[in-house]
Amino acid sequence: MLIKLMAKKAMKFKSKKRPQCRNNAGLGKLAVLIVVVGIILAVLLMVGILPRLGRKQELDKMHEETTGAVPVVRTIVADPAQESESIVLPANIGAIQYTTIYARVDGYLKSRLVDIGDHVKNGQLLAVIDTPTIDQQLEQGRADLMRAKATLETNIADNKEAIAQELTAEANLVKAKTNFDYASITASRWQNLCARGAVSQQSRDEKVRFLDTTNAEVRSNQADVQAAKAKVVASVSKIAEAKAEVKAKEAEVKKLVAEQGFQKVTAPFEGVITERKVDAGALITQGSQTTALELFQLAKIDRLRIYVSVPQRIARYMHSGVLADVIVPEFPERKFIGKVTNTSGGLDPSTRTRQTEIQIDNPDHALLPGMYAEIKLSGARDGNWIKVPGTTIVTRPNGQYVIVVKDGKAVYKPVTIGRDYGDAVEIRVGLNDGDHVVISPNDELRDGEVVQEKPFVDENPILNPLQVKESPAQAGSGH
Repeated sequence: MLIKLMAKKAMKFKSKKRPQCRNNAGLGKLAVLIVVVGIILAVLLMVGILPRLGRKQELDKMHEETTGAVPVVRTIVADPAQESESIVLPANIGAIQYTTIYARVDGYLKSRLVDIGDHVKNGQLLAVIDTPTIDQQLEQGRADLMRAKATLETNIADNKEAIAQELTAEANLVKAKTNFDYASITASRWQNLCARGAVSQQSRDEKVRFLDTTNAEVRSNQADVQAAKAKVVASVSKIAEAKAEVKAKEAEVKKLVAEQGFQKVTAPFEGVITERKVDAGALITQGSQTTALELFQLAKIDRLRIYVSVPQRIARYMHSGVLADVIVPEFPERKFIGKVTNTSGGLDPSTRTRQTEIQIDNPDHALLPGMYAEIKLSGARDGNWIKVPGTTIVTRPNGQYVIVVKDGKAVYKPVTIGRDYGDAVEIRVGLNDGDHVVISPNDELRDGEVVQEKPFVDENPILNPLQVKESPAQAGSGH
């Protein structure tokens, strides 16, 4: 199109008769146009033809390498991986001991003796609550206790009286039985005398009548003894009931005394007041329900603890005594060292992590509960792991392999991968330090096949995940 346009303009210039100066100007414009068109054609030539020439040279080079009798493979020398495995996890710092302090009684806050940031000792008085209702209940309970004790004393006195009456009845019974025995002998004797005519029949009847009277007295005294014993049993029951009542009243008084003691709110352990929610005069409700107003929050920060969820791959290294680096952004110049104190007995099946507790000393209180930190955990690996590029792994139906060059031949080695970084992998089992590992092997490369080894050279070493180490054998292979 550009050439046709140039021809048309040239014809127009020839057909028109203009002055000589205008002809010269037209020729100048035509020359500029020709130069521009030439530049455009040169650019198109470089963009379209030169890349094709480069690709043709690469194809020719690959053809030369693959058409030979011996396949050419590019290798690196396997390097040992790090002897330890580490991970950095986010975490929140917490107090070693923390509690929210609620009131144990209802009332009004009479006085508050501490505020946020105050350091308190174990048992230190924090606040006082006015409880008039409990005070009145305690007075009533003490009065009921005194009444119960008086009733008990009365029942004890009645029991003693019943016992005395029982003894008197038993004595009367003994006397009546003695009189009955005497009357029985006398009546029998007079009956014999009357039968021989020695005494009158009237005298005999008087003795028999006396015997009947003494017998009635015996039966009466026996009934009195039974009644006295029943009275003793009843008095004993009343004493037991009175004692139970006294114990119940004593327990009630002790309960009220304990509740009255809750008027004084004390610190359950040594620590720092982190929150304070009340002031003097506030209505206080006992308990820790959502409607109850909390008084204080207390934290012990001389020693802190951190909970982290350790992933499965490093969880096996966690046990009591393992050290951990605690990194706090606000203290870049300080190094805090924590120690693993407790580990969960299993992994969370939803996250495949193991809960681990780390404790750290904080004598200067530089760290505070609620701070964000990063925890670096490390564990020594069992055995020598080898790190190679991910392109060296060959996957087969029966497992994963790498191809190494040994004595000029390709050898398939089964391997066990420890960690996969994507661009690089760490081999746990199957590979040794110094093995010549083939990078991006051809699928047609057979086990035991003779190969020509060439060291791999990365054109962009910044992106290379591994540092290529060239052995003397590779150095003498022509590169």
